[in-house]
Amino acid sequence: MQYISDNKQNLTPILDLCRHAIPYLDGKFESDEMTLINNTSDINELESSADWLIGNDRDRLTIQALRNDLEGEFPKAGHAYFIARSWQLLCWQPINIAFISIYGLKQLPDFSSFKQQRQHNSIFGFTFKSNAIATGEVEQLIPLASAQLQPLFEHYRVQLDSLWRCRPGYVQRFIVDWILSNLLKVRHLLPEFNDQNILDHARLWVKGMGLPEKHIKSSLVIKEQSPISHIRSSCCLAYKVNDRLCSNCPKLHK
Repeated sequence: MQYISDNKQNLTPILDLCRHAIPYLDGKFESDEMTLINNTSDINELESSADWLIGNDRDRLTIQALRNDLEGEFPKAGHAYFIARSWQLLCWQPINIAFISIYGLKQLPDFSSFKQQRQHNSIFGFTFKSNAIATGEVEQLIPLASAQLQPLFEHYRVQLDSLWRCRPGYVQRFIVDWILSNLLKVRHLLPEFNDQNILDHARLWVKGMGLPEKHIKSSLVIKEQSPISHIRSSCCLAYKVNDRLCSNCPKLHK
């Protein structure tokens, strides 16, 4: 399957649907100013690039700034929370963009030179440099999306690991949980998307992302006469800042 490039209007339906589904998922086509920041070696411009994840080793500066702001906002939350929260923030936009595009439009944008904006202790806002779009059946687009998201997520993990320990096994559980929780959302939106589809698509995503399939079995609850449900295997540690556990927190279901 190939990407088809025409003009930046190709992205409009995807950007509009992302914004409609999640208002904070607000993206645009890359500006000339953003391209300049990506290519510059000027120290003043490098400082401003700490507000962006641009896909190279400078992202370490952005991740460090993100962690500093999180620690300033929640000084008592602890190191484990800052790592978990940083990882979630680094990845929440691309995984949601991929799912919304594929299951909502049967399209996929090109994540080459994809950039994300840091805003204080959060990450929201993104740009695409490429206007190329792939179109096809969902089962065709999942491997293509996985092939782009896997190296992007690994890049973020390596940058995070260079600052504070963040090993592959730790982040894998988060990624599988995001895949499964999004598939259950698809079931609520598309009546024809049944439990068998959830299992089949989960295997496609996990295989494409190079993740252990055992995480699917450990996270999905399958009972006769009941819809599949999902219990997270990763913990976001949000209770460290809001004093309550999430409804599908693994700590509630031990």
